[in-house]
Amino acid sequence: MVTLNNKAYGQQRALFAGDIHGNTDHAEWLFEVAVENDCSHIIACGDFGYWVHISSGQKFVNRIAKLAETNNIHFLWVDGNHENHDILNDLLAKHGDSEPIPTPNEWVKWIPRGCRFRIGDTNLMGYGGAWSVDWMDRTEGLSWWRGELIDPEHIAQVDDEPVDILVTHEAPMGAQLSYKDKLPQSVAQRELVSTLVEKVTPELVICGHHHTRETFTINTFGVDGDDILINETEVNVLGRDTMEMDSIAIYDL
Repeated sequence: MVTLNNKAYGQQRALFAGDIHGNTDHAEWLFEVAVENDCSHIIACGDFGYWVHISSGQKFVNRIAKLAETNNIHFLWVDGNHENHDILNDLLAKHGDSEPIPTPNEWVKWIPRGCRFRIGDTNLMGYGGAWSVDWMDRTEGLSWWRGELIDPEHIAQVDDEPVDILVTHEAPMGAQLSYKDKLPQSVAQRELVSTLVEKVTPELVICGHHHTRETFTINTFGVDGDDILINETEVNVLGRDTMEMDSIAIYDL
């Protein structure tokens, strides 16, 4: 497990952000809030805007890297459904999933699915992916990629070592969040995230995708010998780039 510490000493603080969607103005606002709150990291919960196959996407990612370096704030992100998964798969084949991968450099890094890392004394795992409601209106290889979906076989391979915080794009089951909960394809993805929560029993799940701001609690159950263990997990669903304060959450790590 890689340790990501930005400050020479003292407590780390992370600003978690909902869907940014390649919105440079919103990203600049996020860094302003992070600086005001003495954050050492920004962690984006998917639909970051990794479209480096087009010039506007390259410009966006480079701007994030410049903001991160200038403000001495590390920027990490999990993949949403709206990222270029073909390029991410190439990066995964080259670097593996044992630690966050530079995109484009050490200031901006993608957290591969199932990657564990530590900030301060907090153990985290990232797990991106979700289903695009509008996939039929998009162009494969340009604005939609088949790699968006969470793979149940990959979930089954994830080690069950507990983590403190699980950062996802899709939300686990436990509360109705949006119209997407009426669509079987979307529900199936949420159920896979619930399976992951049951495996790694985080105290906190932070996610996005549904473009709403909600908090709810779910319980998972385990067995230790003759004892039944009840694990309580808080789920913090963050809004999208147009929702400002409802799109972020700040935690000390």
